[in-house]
Amino acid sequence: MQTPSNVSPVCMKMAVWRCSHCLQEFEMVVGHFIDGGGVCPHCHSPQKKLDNVTVRNAQGELVTKKPQYVKAPRMIHSNYRSVLFANPHWESLNIQPMLAQRWELVADELMKSSNGESGTASDKHLLLASPKIDGIRCMIGYNEKLREVQFFSRGGIVLECCHGLVPQLLPLFEKDPTLMLDGELFAPECNFEQLNGLVRRLNKKSDPKIMEAQARLLEYFAFDIMYSAQLSSVSAPFDERYMLLKKLIPVCGAKRISNYVHDDTRKKVIRATHGGVATAAAANGQAVKIYHVPAAQVHPSDMEDVLNEACSQGFEGVMIRLPKFPYEHGKRSFGLLKYKQMHDAEFKIVGFVPGEGKFKSALGAFVCTTKDGKHFNTPPKVSCKHRIELWEHRREYLGKYLTVQYQELSSQNVPRFPIAKAIRGSEDKRDWL
Repeated sequence: MQTPSNVSPVCMKMAVWRCSHCLQEFEMVVGHFIDGGGVCPHCHSPQKKLDNVTVRNAQGELVTKKPQYVKAPRMIHSNYRSVLFANPHWESLNIQPMLAQRWELVADELMKSSNGESGTASDKHLLLASPKIDGIRCMIGYNEKLREVQFFSRGGIVLECCHGLVPQLLPLFEKDPTLMLDGELFAPECNFEQLNGLVRRLNKKSDPKIMEAQARLLEYFAFDIMYSAQLSSVSAPFDERYMLLKKLIPVCGAKRISNYVHDDTRKKVIRATHGGVATAAAANGQAVKIYHVPAAQVHPSDMEDVLNEACSQGFEGVMIRLPKFPYEHGKRSFGLLKYKQMHDAEFKIVGFVPGEGKFKSALGAFVCTTKDGKHFNTPPKVSCKHRIELWEHRREYLGKYLTVQYQELSSQNVPRFPIAKAIRGSEDKRDWL
């Protein structure tokens, strides 16, 4: 979630604003809002300013502070709440998680540099590889005033499903209120669709049965530390952050998360249910629900073998970290890399979805169908100009077959994370390239 302290005034991203006069919400590009003096398009008023304040600087001289704007009340979505609403002290922090770049973008460079000196591995070239969990991203912080653990999504939305995790997490945050963890929610006994249903459920739409299932099934797997006063600095490298993580959360989740296998069709299925996956026991006899994700040292040239081994155990792939990189909030960092196996298959085109935003008047996605008759959308990974051409000629493609790249099949036999690669041709394959 972006806050004013980490958004450039020339940023061309669309943002939602709330006027401090009329309290109406509106969308406007950040740079346009700043250039226009913050004038509201509804009431046509500039934003309220606080009175100028005169203070003494370090040299004892009287100086006038630049005018500050009055903050409008934070917006509350009709269904989901921003975590910043209850935690205004985080407004000055960047609480956006670090995102991963693709391994393929830097693989050649890393392997070349690691073999350039003597052709053998050295400690400075070793990477840290972890299994990629098929869970839901979740950050955890602490509200010292309310004495509450705060769970929130990648987009900064409060997650209301984690009450079963609080007893094991609360002692960590009471000792270090500055701690903020990065990890994933996971349920070893559920497929991804079931997990998503548990995590996204709001309290007002839950019943005692759902809340009991959330408390019983959901577990947390931490793989990084966003903030902590125990770190040497806010730019502490990953190897330091990981050492602290293992100290705070000593139980490793390696065996607990290897619960999936793939069948011959690349469909992901549960390895075992109800007791088939080993559970650690906490000191009080209760089942452990908080784990750290293992990170093993790997040479860049061995990464292909590491990926194959991880996928053979049912993981999505591997996450690769450069040990000396800091935590880079809100950006795709080359200190965090993802490496996944992808698969291709052909599916019939049965419809089209129009684009939105920058893809307006262009193709948003193809609608394809599986052999079972289930429909799914798959966007093309092409330029905006090419999307416009695809949209203009879309009737020519109806009924033809599309090569789709995907990670795996869901429990409903639908491709997950599909990308349209190429239009192959008619059903009889006579015009396929």
